Amino acid sequence: MLASLKVQGFRNFQEEIVFNFRTEKSYEFNTNVVKDGKARHSLVYGLNGFGKSNLGLAILDLKCHLTDHSITPLLHINYLNTPLNNESAIAEFEYEFEFGNSVVRYKYGKKKCNETVYESLEINDVLVVAIDRRVSELATYNLAGASGLKNDFTDKAISPVKFIASNALLDSDPINDTFTNFIKFVDGMVFFRTLTKGTESHGQPLEPKRVSQSIIEQGKLKDFEKFLNESGVECELVQAGTPGDERINFKFGKKSLEFASVASTGTISLGNFYYWYLKLLKGDITFAYIDEFDAYYHYALAESIVKLVAKTNCQSVITSHNSSLLSNYILRPDCYFILKKNSIKPLCELTDRELRKAHNLEKMFRSGAFDE
Repeated sequence: MLASLKVQGFRNFQEEIVFNFRTEKSYEFNTNVVKDGKARHSLVYGLNGFGKSNLGLAILDLKCHLTDHSITPLLHINYLNTPLNNESAIAEFEYEFEFGNSVVRYKYGKKKCNETVYESLEINDVLVVAIDRRVSELATYNLAGASGLKNDFTDKAISPVKFIASNALLDSDPINDTFTNFIKFVDGMVFFRTLTKGTESHGQPLEPKRVSQSIIEQGKLKDFEKFLNESGVECELVQAGTPGDERINFKFGKKSLEFASVASTGTISLGNFYYWYLKLLKGDITFAYIDEFDAYYHYALAESIVKLVAKTNCQSVITSHNSSLLSNYILRPDCYFILKKNSIKPLCELTDRELRKAHNLEKMFRSGAFDE
């Protein structure tokens, strides 16, 4: 799991900001949303323009150079926080992951979205991969089975960590097995939002087919119908189209109309969410950053969606402006985070009061109880 992120110099994060998922709280309710002392499912609140989306892009940034999945093209023209004429400016990232008793610390600095200046990977305080292009284009390896790999990265932008993951047949030992778990976890990370007719995602590509076709091919049409009805959209769905071009239609008596052409914006958003929800259930996603998921949802629907996500095995972060979701009957005080200009902290660290299950977190939030 992701245990913490430090980032600075990236987009609106000029100064270092630390997103720490670790918790020492022992609340006896909603214990499923915390695993091994880390928030497994979290909600992030923050004013417009404070960087909720950028926080997700920062978390997913490591996928730019550790996997073949791309992040939004906008990062190529709006990456650094510092002035463009500052040639020495870099964005710096530090991630900590925990896999059982093993700790992975991955640090790097970048001039551009696809231009790494330095990087280092430590596993259990052992430096296993490192390069600093400001000093040398030669990388150093300390992984059993990687010693024979090429380590000269002159005129090559590829990350040495990615190069090892793609080319080395590593011996099985505690360090190498943790390295493999780290790469697999990163490969399963995704950022997505479902605000528009077309779902937007970074870190994992959308399948080259319509959402409706994907649902049908998985045999989930009736389950999707049930999901919509339980979400307040009373409907009957039927399959239409031809093999290879299947579509979902709403059934109205003796006729039917294509789902995408008559569904409301909120219902389209639900369909896009359901597409990703199936991936969460199947275990295709290890970490999901779900941005502004409830812009078109009734508060009760938003609550049910959060509860659905909280039942999955992946790690998740959801951003929202909906204060009604601040409830100890959904998550808990160490899983609700407030993003401010230079910090992000859980509710339990923003008050001197000992928060209990009976506390009305929304009322406290609106009254300013968590304003530092």
